[in-house]
Amino acid sequence: MREDLGLLLQLQQWDLDTMRLESELNSWAPQRAELVAKVLQGREQAEALKQAWVQLEVARKGLESQIAQLQAMADKYATQQLQTKKNEEYRAFQSQIETTRKNISELETKVLEKMDSEDQTRKKYQKALVANESVEVDCKKRIQSLDDIKKSHVREVQERKVKRSEIADLVEPKLRAVYERMFANKRGHVLVGVDGGSCGGCHIKLPQQLILSCRSDEITNCINCGCMLYYSPEMSI
Repeated sequence: MREDLGLLLQLQQWDLDTMRLESELNSWAPQRAELVAKVLQGREQAEALKQAWVQLEVARKGLESQIAQLQAMADKYATQQLQTKKNEEYRAFQSQIETTRKNISELETKVLEKMDSEDQTRKKYQKALVANESVEVDCKKRIQSLDDIKKSHVREVQERKVKRSEIADLVEPKLRAVYERMFANKRGHVLVGVDGGSCGGCHIKLPQQLILSCRSDEITNCINCGCMLYYSPEMSI
């Protein structure tokens, strides 16, 4: 293989490795956002259960207040009933007392239902808090790990870009210019090998004349994908 193509191959590998690191960096932002969203979702669900618990408690206390008011009315009717001497009034008070006690009984049933719902919701809320604590600890560790790796990769990418110039300067300027233009467009392999008579980029079968030109170290391009071709003795044609 020509020396300049060998140097270009080294530059390409350097660029591909750097591009892989940059791609990983780009993939971490959504991963981190997903972990943060998972934590926030858990908190929101727990807060929703807490609010439901509070609302049930308020509703129960409202019912208990109504029961207290009705009980006071029933006591008042009972007192008035004892004070009356008229049978008709006595029966009227008795009817009011029974109706009021019936309403109290119905409200007491509702209170019990609210208490049961309140207790279940409270348990769900407490269970959610415990589960969220575990999830948050795990997510925070994973977020911290991503942040640490990101810092390391950012530093490595910056160092690689500085080091790249040393490698790039070894490649003949015109050849490097062609390569860099093609790499910017393809964002992938620009210089590919010929193996088995096919292009290492698009894998199309190459004309024999093109293979021979490549084998004789001429700078050639694939007629299909345009990639620059190289040949080394270990390749089969």
